[in-house]
Amino acid sequence: MAQPVDPSGLDRVLSETMSALGRFTAGADGEAPPPPEGVGEAADGLVRVTAGPPGRVTALTLDPRVMRLPSESLAEEISTAVNAALADLQEKATAAVPGQVDLSSLGEQLRRIQEDAGRQLTTFTDALVQAQDRLSGQGGR
Repeated sequence: MAQPVDPSGLDRVLSETMSALGRFTAGADGEAPPPPEGVGEAADGLVRVTAGPPGRVTALTLDPRVMRLPSESLAEEISTAVNAALADLQEKATAAVPGQVDLSSLGEQLRRIQEDAGRQLTTFTDALVQAQDRLSGQGGR
């Protein structure tokens, strides 16, 4: 007689994997880390720009002394500060991996899920075939 399908092992592995993914996306302490922020300066610190995801300028600070520059020079200094802030943001965004989850461990858990699911499916299919054989042996009664 076929054993009933017990999904508890699969549930456990899925729960562990989801927990690891949660740590990966939310950070190790369970809270979402603050989004990275890039900062750029130009004109000896008289122009300061802050940028945040997805590459937007969130703050532009101009020291009043920078207003003495010709408009073309001021525009260049602002562009320099914006580009520096975006470069800083990109560097910080690519360097920050929330939660520092061991991806090889996560891969192993996913491999186990695949194997467990295959075994569960085989057990389930075998049980259906045996049930069909019993029904056929009873003449459809």
